[in-house]
Order: sequence, then C-alpha cells, then structure tokens
Amino acid sequence: MARTGRTGEPDGVEPTVLFVAPSPSLAEAASAALERQGVAVSVEYDLGVTIERLREQDADCLVAPTPIAGLTATELVEIVRERNIAVPLVLLVSEADEDRVAELEEADGADYVLADVDSVSYGRLADRIRAAVAKYHSSRAQQSERDIVSRLEHRIQRTERKITSLHGVAMELSSASTVDDIYEQTVDAAEQILDLDICFAFEAEADRFVPRAKSSTPTDRALEPVPLDAGVMGETYRTGDSHRAVDMDLHALAEPEFGEYRSGLSVAIGSFGVFQAVSKQTGAFDEIDLELTELLVAHTTAALQRLEYQQQLRVERDQFAALFDNSTDCIVEATFDDGEPIVQAVNPAFEETFGYDESEVVGVPIDDIVAPDERHEEAVQLTRQVRAGDYVQTEVRRQTNDGEKDFLLRSVPLSDDAMYAVYTDITERRDLQRGVEAQNERLEEFVSVISHDLRNPLNVAQGRLDLAREETDNEHLQAVSRSLDRMADLTDELLEFAREGAAALDPEPTNLETVAHRSWEHVDTAEATLDVDADLTIDADEGRLQQLFENLFRNSVEHAADDVTITVGTLDTGTGFFVEDDGPGIPAEIRTEVFDAGFSTAEMGSGFGLTIVASVAEAHEWNVEICEGDAGGARFEFTLYRGEDVNGVAE
Repeated sequence: MARTGRTGEPDGVEPTVLFVAPSPSLAEAASAALERQGVAVSVEYDLGVTIERLREQDADCLVAPTPIAGLTATELVEIVRERNIAVPLVLLVSEADEDRVAELEEADGADYVLADVDSVSYGRLADRIRAAVAKYHSSRAQQSERDIVSRLEHRIQRTERKITSLHGVAMELSSASTVDDIYEQTVDAAEQILDLDICFAFEAEADRFVPRAKSSTPTDRALEPVPLDAGVMGETYRTGDSHRAVDMDLHALAEPEFGEYRSGLSVAIGSFGVFQAVSKQTGAFDEIDLELTELLVAHTTAALQRLEYQQQLRVERDQFAALFDNSTDCIVEATFDDGEPIVQAVNPAFEETFGYDESEVVGVPIDDIVAPDERHEEAVQLTRQVRAGDYVQTEVRRQTNDGEKDFLLRSVPLSDDAMYAVYTDITERRDLQRGVEAQNERLEEFVSVISHDLRNPLNVAQGRLDLAREETDNEHLQAVSRSLDRMADLTDELLEFAREGAAALDPEPTNLETVAHRSWEHVDTAEATLDVDADLTIDADEGRLQQLFENLFRNSVEHAADDVTITVGTLDTGTGFFVEDDGPGIPAEIRTEVFDAGFSTAEMGSGFGLTIVASVAEAHEWNVEICEGDAGGARFEFTLYRGEDVNGVAE
C-alpha cells in the first residue's frame, strides 16, 4: 500500500508510521498486517535513524515494541521527548512489563498496547495508531490557532503602542518651530517607532524634489535632488495616492534612486513633498505599515501647514501694522463692551487729526470722544449696524480738537466683539463741494435774472422800438435796433454758457463735415465762405460739437472782413481737426487769454464765445491750441485725447 500520509495532514488521509523492528521477520509481518488495516508502514531497524527521521517529520507516529535497544518503554519516551519530537508514540508493552504501564500513562503523548509482539492484534493496534494520530493532529491544529491568535494579539498590541507613540509625535510636531525640525522629527519617528530603518523626506521645489531628512541607516548612494516627475515619487506627489511596492521588479513605476532595494513605501506629504521608506527584502512592508506611515505623514503635513499659516499670518500682521502706523487715514481698533465700542488702539494719523494721544483714548468709548452731542444717536445707530455684522460706509461729521470736520467713515466688523473704524478726512472736499453748490445756486439766480429780469425789459424795448419805427424811421432808431439785437445775442450767449458749459456728454460717432455745414446754417455769416475738407467721423456729442463750430464761425465773422473764408480740415498728424480763417489772426501775446470768460477784442463781442469753445473741448477731453493759419489768420487745432485716428475709430 502506498505511503501518502505525513505529519499534520488532515483527517481522512491514512497515517504513516515508523516501525522500529527488532528483526526482519517481525518487520515484514507487522508491515503487512498494518497495511491491511489502512496504515502505511515504514520500517527502521536503527533507533538513531528513526529519531532523525522523526525530527524531519517523516511520519505521523512511532510504533515500537519494548523493550528495544536495551531501553524500556519509559526510557524510549524520555529519549524521544528530550529531542523535541512531538509525534505520538504507540508502544507494544509485553505483559511482563505490565507494572510499568502506570509510568506510560503519565508520559507525554505516549500510548500503549499491552501485548507481546508475537501475539498483538494488529486491528487493535491500527485503531490505537489512528486514535493517537487524530489526537495529535487536533492538538497541533489547536496550537496553531493559539499561535496565530497570539501573533495577532501581539501585532495589535504593537500597533496600538505605535499609534499611541505617534500621538506623542503629533504633539511634538505641533510645537516645532522650523521646517527642518518637522522633517527631522518625522524621519526619527519613522525609524524609532515604525521600525522603518531606511527612510527619507523630500520637499518639492519648482522642478525637483530636494532631500530634507534621512534615517540614520546609510543608503547605498548619497541622497540627491530628484526630478519632479521621477518614478513613484513623482506619481505620489502628483496624485496624492500612496504606493506600497511588495516587489519593485513587479512595480510599474518603481525605480530605486538610492540603492538596490526590493520593496518600499511612498506617501505624499500634502503639497509639500514625499516621504519614502525602502528595504532590501521583498515584501518587507504590509498594509498596516502603510497605514501607520500615512498616519505619521498626516501629522507632518498638519505641522507644515501650521508653520505655513503662521508665516503667512506674520506677514499679514506686519503688513497691517505698517498700514496701521503709516496710513494717512485715521484708524481705530475697538472692542465691544455692553454694546459700546471701546478704543483699544489708534494710529498716528488719528492722533494728529483728532488731537488726542493714544493713552488718552484707550479704554474710552470712541463715540464719546469724536461724536458731537447732536450726532451721538447717529453714531450709536452706526455701531449697532457693525455689531450686527454689517460693513458700514457713510459720510459723518465728527469732533476734533480743531473743531468739527467731515469724514468718510468705514467700519468693519472683525468678530462678534471687535471692529475697526477708519476715518478719512474729506473736510476740504466737502467745503469745495459746498462752495460749488453755493456757486451753482448763484448761477441759477444769475440765469433767472437773465431769463426773466433782463429779457423782459429787452422784449418791451423791442416792442416800443417796433411801434416807433411804424411812425418814423431814422438812423437813430436803426442804431437802437442794432443795440437791442446785440443785447439779445449777449443774453442768449450768457444763457448758453451758464447752462451748457459743463453739461454731461452723450458721445457717438459723428461726421465732422455734416455738423460743420449744419452749424454754418445757424450763424449770420454775411458774405463769408465755408470750405470743409474733413470727411471724417469722430466720437463726439453732436449738439456740443455744433456749439463749438457755431462759436468759432461767429468769432471769425466778427473779427475778420465780411468776405472771410473759413476752412475746416484734418490735422496732418491724423489725430484731430482744425478750424482756421484768412482774417487778421490772433496775436501770440493774447492767445492764452482769449478763452477766459468775458475776454474780447471786438467792440461788440461778449467774451463768451471762445470760452464756450474751450468748455466743449475740455468736456470731450480734447486739447485746443491757437496758432497762425496758412493765410495768416486764426487757426484752432483740436487734438483728440481718446486715441481716435482720422477715421474716428478708437485705437
């Protein structure tokens, strides 16, 4: 029968025994009998060889008649067990040694059959062998389970101790003051706590990884910078995914940079770099090693983020401190106490503008210091808005040691109990604004006087003149008529200047030639001639441009001969246009004065025509310059500020 069984094999497989025979005849008889009972037998005659085979786990059971080789059954058991052989022993004990049975019953893993070797029942012996082997297999399985559980418990305990130690490392990292300290502590913890004998931390720069720390175990080659896209390190950093290489020969991206390593771990340190551990053994790291490494590196990332945030915070604080100290605006830092903003600090601009030293106002409600009595309730309402989380921006009037001033107040809530108030002095601007408003009121009164109080008497005088000329007509009445017409023109020009001088523009593409011809039709041009050589389009308010042309045409007719020729054309530079006549021109010494309101060299001139021209040009942001024309007359050149070319298309 074939020998198929071996120690530790499952139930249902026939056992294999080593039979120590005292003679070949007994060996043959026993082997044949046991094999008929389903037991595979291997015979040995030398007890020493038998013990060596048992050490090699070459059988499931030892069967031996006793005494043998001069050894009693008990002595044979002792010799086998002293050699750490655990397989069961089934001994044939002669009836003459029956008194030793009690000793065998106390022996470890020994069974016996009380029978002489020549008269033993091999069926009974086979049953004893199977029972002993089954018991042995069961015991081994239970021991194996206990060993596995023990190893797992030990691993869990070691892992728990490592996790506890890593929490301590996290506390140390949280107090590290430099990036170098963080990397060094990370590698030390990996080496001392996680048993990662060869490990290193790399920091990412613009196009490469730079080594920042390494374990005490030397690498095969020196650590050097690595390209940012290199192997597992580059992939780990790019994706943020960890890698565990069981066998680097089988890993698609594994290309050891610093020695002939067989396995490794690679974990991203956030956006800062990569941590790696390597070993020269295949399969040196399991999933628990990777998870513990990820936990350590998570603490490292948090510590680096903390340092980065602290550095950014220091920069922002320094910038704010510089702004606070050097700002020309008045800044107040305040905290709320029972709803009132209590001053904590003020900047030098506040001290200078309001006239208080910081020591005088710290600890005092800001509204008690700067809000006039009649405006205190207004200040309280603004404070309530800030406490509600609203950003407040409004113009206020506040008390300083030099009297009340106007400020633009911007109040910013910092938290539920703190705020900043920024006061920008706008007193000069508000005074100017009030002055403009007063001037506008006077201008309105002036316009009203012209429109009603002056025009009405003119209308009455014109009516009386018309009646008088129906009765008689002479040169005196004609002179009166001319004077009244001139007074009406002056009135119209004054109204035009007062109402339209700074009116808002509505620019649109406007053809210069078209507007020039239309303007010519609205002016009393006598025998004058208009020559337009400017078929171009510009961005302009058509109505205001017509005003400009009308006043220039009227100015030429008034200051030159009746048959004056007026030309409108494009500047040679292509950046604007000109209007010129062939009259006497404008002397160079008064060219800077002719745009002043009321200035005129004509006996009957109002002095507002060219002022209106300058106002229209300024409103369009054009530059106007007076020079001498080709024929010696006055030439007005308008350069367009908005970058139009000769076709009026904005550049």
